[in-house]
Amino acid sequence: MFSKDKTIMKKSAFLLVLFIFCLPVMIQAQEDESENTKNYLVGAVQEIDGKVVFSKEFNLPNYSKDQAFDKVMTWMEKRLKKNNNTSRVVYSDKEKGIIVGSGEEYLVFKSSSLSLDRAVIKYQMTATCMSGKCIMNIERIFYDYENDKKIPAELQISDKEVLNKEKTKILRGYAKFRIKTVDFVDDTFAHLQTAIGAKPIAAQVAEAAPSVAAKPDVSSIPAISTSNETPSTTNEMSGYKKIAPDKIPGNIVKMLSEDWMLITAGDKDKFNMMTASWGGLGFLYEKPVAFCFINPTRYTYQLMENKDTYTLTFYTEAYRDALKYCGSKSGKDTDKVKGSGLTPITTPDGSKAFSQAWLIIECRKMVAQSLQAESISDKSLKENWTGKQMHKMYIGEIINVWVK
Repeated sequence: MFSKDKTIMKKSAFLLVLFIFCLPVMIQAQEDESENTKNYLVGAVQEIDGKVVFSKEFNLPNYSKDQAFDKVMTWMEKRLKKNNNTSRVVYSDKEKGIIVGSGEEYLVFKSSSLSLDRAVIKYQMTATCMSGKCIMNIERIFYDYENDKKIPAELQISDKEVLNKEKTKILRGYAKFRIKTVDFVDDTFAHLQTAIGAKPIAAQVAEAAPSVAAKPDVSSIPAISTSNETPSTTNEMSGYKKIAPDKIPGNIVKMLSEDWMLITAGDKDKFNMMTASWGGLGFLYEKPVAFCFINPTRYTYQLMENKDTYTLTFYTEAYRDALKYCGSKSGKDTDKVKGSGLTPITTPDGSKAFSQAWLIIECRKMVAQSLQAESISDKSLKENWTGKQMHKMYIGEIINVWVK
């Protein structure tokens, strides 16, 4: 018994010494991790007009615009070609000094013999070359991760989405995307700097007012497309890419219940939008469909009844106040467009939407059915709605989808 107690005491003493020896290392590791995280907090992800746009200007002394263009073109072609067959230069205009590339590659979060955690990052490179300098933007970033297709960077790495209220920590689950994206951008800019022998002048930060140089005129650049994407067809839809309904990104349950949407009915002469969180996506009569609900007391109801098409639009957290406003005011006696600060646009089919939306789903009515309290099976819901004005359900064929 005594011998056993001595053995236990020896082991305890050894563990105590080991702990005391390792404690400074553990503390230092935590401090190093905290210090490293600071590099990815406010300012690490650049935004312009609510969109994630990483931008850097490079000094090319003694280079003409054409020389700068040739240098950057050579670099971009090699840089994109080494990734895969889908990455390439998709547009160039030497006279304007503009080069646009479409990139797709892996962000590897964790790799071992037993597991591999990674995501596909898709992005656009836009270079604007001038005499003596070049501006490089990396924008229109999307992620393809596990079962979630085309998650926009605005929802995955922006300050408002992924930092805590104090802006001191990255929320759980988002850190790997934000850190790896910032590292990817930094590495890309560093590679460009070395390849063309340039010196970086400045980087645009989220709080800074963007200069003219940071936002070159790229209005003539066609939207980048893939096998299931096509460029937008009107000036008002500039900046959007048309995709197939089965490629709609995001978690629709979260997008509705937490983020909300706007239902917009009417035409260019008369339209109204309302905030909604009831609805969904599905498949009916061999067609992709979306469904939503409107109470007949709402001003939007009459416009919905009189038009065949309408839109469901989705927004980032930056427009939460605008959605709150649209859900608390009536279009009968209020200029909701002016009050919300949203910018109306018209789709090629004549439906109304707003340019701040990151996702626009345009529908054509298929089924319109007024709900009845008698048809509700859930007892608590039935009691709550008995004697009250019920909503009308609209099921619409999805005829167009646009994403930014």
